Amino acid sequence: MKTALIIVADLHVNSTVAVCPPRIQLDDGGTYHQSPGQQWLWRGWLDFGAWARDLSKGYKPLALFVGDLGELDTKRRSNQIITANKATITGMINDVVDPIAAWVDGLYFVRGTPAHVGKSSWLEEEIAGDYDNAIHAAKGIHSHYQVRLVADRVRVEAAHHASMGSMARTQKNAANQIAFDTMTAYAFDLHQPLPDLVFRAHNHRWADSYDNHETRAICLPCWSMATEYVYRIGKYNANADVGGVVVLIEDGKYEVHKYKLEPRKGNVWVKA
Repeated sequence: MKTALIIVADLHVNSTVAVCPPRIQLDDGGTYHQSPGQQWLWRGWLDFGAWARDLSKGYKPLALFVGDLGELDTKRRSNQIITANKATITGMINDVVDPIAAWVDGLYFVRGTPAHVGKSSWLEEEIAGDYDNAIHAAKGIHSHYQVRLVADRVRVEAAHHASMGSMARTQKNAANQIAFDTMTAYAFDLHQPLPDLVFRAHNHRWADSYDNHETRAICLPCWSMATEYVYRIGKYNANADVGGVVVLIEDGKYEVHKYKLEPRKGNVWVKA
């Protein structure tokens, strides 16, 4: 069956610098409104959904949310969260997921980082349980640490965590390393056929091994702007990559289509 995979990661909903709905009703009666940056992210998010839906016409659409769906900041590393109320956070995430969940046939929710989504990634487990079209890892377990699926003879693996160097000149090498390490694991440790496509997230950066190896590895972007942490480690000019992927699969072959949200335009220089 012709299949379209709609793949996104690192939404970090509830962060003050990540994608969120235009208006959030807080439990104390107050209201949170999007910042200008979040307005840009939200418009991009809706545009991505429309673009993905248009590309997916004639295909069976499946969406993969590859970890860090929300932001709990369990380590209390900053003040950059909208609320600590769990009910408000889950409702906010539903509002972000719904525009895609409404038209896809199935949803995969991959577990992210405990510092962002709680121990055992309870936030993603909770959200996955909200959707009737969510594809569960097992009976009673709604979310996945790792997704392995075969769509029309194309083997696809997705998981959240991956390493990526912090140096701009070397970080794109991460995809080649992931591709090679994955092939080694499947061939020599698992004794299984190699994946055709592997997706990783966590680093908020694009990287792609293309056809360098039999397995192609893609590191996914995010739906967040720079956080306080980015400035703390001295990456003042390191804007996060924002976007998502649609993979069209037919007759044992696939096409990767990338959506890249262009940075907001404006002059960074201020006259003295």
